[in-house]
Amino acid sequence: MRSIKAVGIDGCRAGWIAFLFNGTVKQLWEAKVYETIDALWEELSEVDLLLIDMPIGLPAHQAPVRLCDVEARKLLRPTRASSIFPAPIRDLLAVQEYPEANALSKKLASRGLSKQTWNLMPKIRELDLLLQANIAARLKLRESHPELIFASLNGGIPLTHNKKTQAGYEQRLQLLLKWCPEAHTLVEQALIQFQRKAAARDDIVDALVLAISARWGANEVGVLEKLPTIQQYDATGLPMEIYFPKIK
Repeated sequence: MRSIKAVGIDGCRAGWIAFLFNGTVKQLWEAKVYETIDALWEELSEVDLLLIDMPIGLPAHQAPVRLCDVEARKLLRPTRASSIFPAPIRDLLAVQEYPEANALSKKLASRGLSKQTWNLMPKIRELDLLLQANIAARLKLRESHPELIFASLNGGIPLTHNKKTQAGYEQRLQLLLKWCPEAHTLVEQALIQFQRKAAARDDIVDALVLAISARWGANEVGVLEKLPTIQQYDATGLPMEIYFPKIK
């Protein structure tokens, strides 16, 4: 079996947290926080596959809904559907204040912009700038979503507890341990390595499950499937799709 490198990436308070699986060295797993997505890409651009929990490909106001978001919410009903935020329309990337962005979204997309989505806008903008400027990044960075992955690991059943609760953490950890025996050690090491103000526990868990999925996807074609069933691209040619593992 060839050696592979795969990364799972989640946004965190200090920037971006990444778990790297490296099949070429004894130390197979490494966690690191990067201040910017550019710094992350500069260091990890040779990796086979990077799965990131952030929208890639933004809808236009003429068709403001991404089919991948719609289909993902259906798969996560009834307990985790709300974890899929509607991606903002591309017109909002240039807006700097929430009231203006909310009003513009209502005008152009016939829906308001949630505060949760607005809080993600700096990272959505940052990632989009990288993808617009770098063709190689477009080929290796793929959008994913931890809750879709955990549901797949759970036999297709969405988890019942919120990830920020102790019950939610324990539920996710048990699933991680099934597929990654060192998961508890990796999470505990990362909690010691990073202060909570840099990366929260749920950020660490999400990055790890993304990395596990990226490892599978880089190692074997067909392990990952994607939403939607009908391919969508945004106005800049970026695919609007969400990848997650296909567990048989």
